[in-house]
Amino acid sequence: MNLPNLLSVSRVFLIIPIIIFFEYHLYSLSILTFTFAAITDYLDGYFARKNNLGSDLGALLDLLADKIFVSILLIWMTFTFRDSSILISSILIISREISISYLRLFIISKSKDIKEVSADFLGKFKTAFQMVGLGFILISPLTPDLIFNIGLFLLLSSAAISWYSFIRYLNKWNV
Repeated sequence: MNLPNLLSVSRVFLIIPIIIFFEYHLYSLSILTFTFAAITDYLDGYFARKNNLGSDLGALLDLLADKIFVSILLIWMTFTFRDSSILISSILIISREISISYLRLFIISKSKDIKEVSADFLGKFKTAFQMVGLGFILISPLTPDLIFNIGLFLLLSSAAISWYSFIRYLNKWNV
């Protein structure tokens, strides 16, 4: 397994210490681990491009790791924080992620080219909002309520961006 793929897969395994550290009130360790995991999302693509290690499998592993990482954290946060805004964001984000995955599968089956479904700028923007929002929520026990509220706003915004980008995909492919 090459370095970019290893970084993608590591994101999935890093969920465990993020949650364990948080549950044991080691919030700083939780956010540090989360930050490292979020950075791997950038690094996997960087190393793949820099070392010419890009592959269809790597692109799919990256997408899958992102979806698992965000979905598990959202589900866990829904139960941990018991906030209806997190629940609503989780429902919207996860249902969109499942929907876009199946749409991408459909598009790949028709065009046979994975590049047709790669993330665009809007997708990267959405991911940035999600990651920063999740990070703010993770660090919120150590900060004023404003940080938690900013995290919620970013999550809700990422949910709106997610569905907007999904609708753009549908329109682009006339589905």
